[in-house]
Amino acid sequence: MQDAFENAIATLVSPGLGTAEFFVAVLVACGLLMIAISSLLPRGTADDLEWWER
Repeated sequence: MQDAFENAIATLVSPGLGTAEFFVAVLVACGLLMIAISSLLPRGTADDLEWWER
């Protein structure tokens, strides 16, 4: 009974993602968040370059 409980907790706490996949997912999520925030900010009239061209 104790082993089944520990296995259930371990499955809920640690999903099947490995460490590398987790960090890649966090980096992708941060990048998408930065793109979303930058698209919401107002652009100036002299701001002809996109954010990746700077």
